[in-house]
Amino acid sequence: MGPDARTVFALMTLFSGLWLLALSFVHVNASFSDDAWGYVVLPLGRDPKLGEKVLFEPPEAVGSPVPYVKTVRGMAGAAVSVGADRTVRIDGIAAGRAKARALDGRELAPIAPGTIPDGQYYLHADHPDSHDSRYAEIGLVPGERILGRAFALPDLPWLGLKGPLTGPEDIRMMAPAEARR
Repeated sequence: MGPDARTVFALMTLFSGLWLLALSFVHVNASFSDDAWGYVVLPLGRDPKLGEKVLFEPPEAVGSPVPYVKTVRGMAGAAVSVGADRTVRIDGIAAGRAKARALDGRELAPIAPGTIPDGQYYLHADHPDSHDSRYAEIGLVPGERILGRAFALPDLPWLGLKGPLTGPEDIRMMAPAEARR
């Protein structure tokens, strides 16, 4: 007499859940440009889709000690353009405006216009101070730098975990003294 179907299903579900848990991790949000305090990050297993939140490693030149969480707004074949007012558009739809200066005072160049090549993504957050693909120093993100799909964790106010754990004032405090004036 072998195991019944319910037992086999329960064991398969348990092992699948443990396998997924072993491959996932929690990312604590170090950015005020997003409303969540943290994310569960799961491996993609496929190419990201438009509208999905993903965690990625920014370019080394940016010097960020932590990965970024952004939303996929542009994929291969989409046209990126930048207007005279620094509005970045993806296939003619405004994604956001590239600021001239960061909160720490450094100059920011907008992304170069062009067509998104295969294997690269335009990643964006809606916050006006988000450091994302609208700026040349981030630019289009190669798929191999994407670490996984990000799912926001719920607020846990009783643990002090509610909303972003940093704010713009934290960035300004790290800026050189002349940029804070």
